[in-house]
Amino acid sequence: MNLLSVNCRGCGRPEAVQELRLLVEERKPLVVFLMETRMGEERALGLKRDLGFPNAIVVKSEGLRGGLVLLWHQSCDRLRISQWRLTGFYGEPRRERRKESWYLMRFLRAQSAVPWLCLGDFNEVLSVDEQLGGNERDQWQVVAFQEVVDDCDFTDLGFHGLPYTWDNRQGEDRNVKVRLDRALGDHKFMQELSETEVFHVPLVESDHVALVVEVRQRERAARSSRCKSKPFRYENMWKNHGEYTDFVNRSWDPGPGVADLSTVVNALGSLQHSLKTWDREVFGSVKKQLKELRAELEKERSTTLYRGPTEKERGLMTKLSEVLSRDEVMEK
Repeated sequence: MNLLSVNCRGCGRPEAVQELRLLVEERKPLVVFLMETRMGEERALGLKRDLGFPNAIVVKSEGLRGGLVLLWHQSCDRLRISQWRLTGFYGEPRRERRKESWYLMRFLRAQSAVPWLCLGDFNEVLSVDEQLGGNERDQWQVVAFQEVVDDCDFTDLGFHGLPYTWDNRQGEDRNVKVRLDRALGDHKFMQELSETEVFHVPLVESDHVALVVEVRQRERAARSSRCKSKPFRYENMWKNHGEYTDFVNRSWDPGPGVADLSTVVNALGSLQHSLKTWDREVFGSVKKQLKELRAELEKERSTTLYRGPTEKERGLMTKLSEVLSRDEVMEK
């Protein structure tokens, strides 16, 4: 099963919602944890509907600061394990109050002995080399985080992708990169779900990467060799395409003679097949373009770790924003 954790830095912009929606569509997480949504309860529940989740817990923002949303599907039990615990964690951004976050983490540790996974933006590093640029962190800050990780019997799950999860995107010597987002598993979690992997997915609409956590057990169930066909799903964005009406008229073919229920069913089946092909050829190109641009952006960022964004990186981000905006308009 997949989990998604994102510090949105504001989820109100249409492009930000669209980027999240496409990420959810691509990675199919059963649980999504969003931080710094900068949303009230009503808008957060609207986001829940936009992303296709039936369940939500919302902590509304204070003005334009903060805000948390936890989204999940009803059935999350796809693992052969009786119980385990997931915590979405957002560390106190003010360093003078960060010890309150560590008190809370120790409190949560004492509440249960089942395998525990904790993920999110902890607003702190586990070692000084997890920050590049900016003012050097005080050693007591790093040590305090190390101590709570040890007290909770956590292990850092590591990652695939770029080594830093936040980038202020400033140029040259003003650029700062820090690994603030991570996933931590306790000893029991590492025993039961040791195949779990974490991926850093670059974003355009946030200065954080997204964390995609693939929770897996050591012994995987044998996959069936039989492929299941994907159910047909009508997409609202189709009707906004200029060629939609003509395409449906050309594709609808109930056959000669008087139409009965059988011929209508056959015609609908044929139309569904045609629409699937059309979606893949027309709209699939948008998804492919986004995937290619995101991969190119990650490659470019990997070559600029020790300096700020290059002109090429800024150009790629602009292209991604344009594609997201265009795709968002098509779906309205």
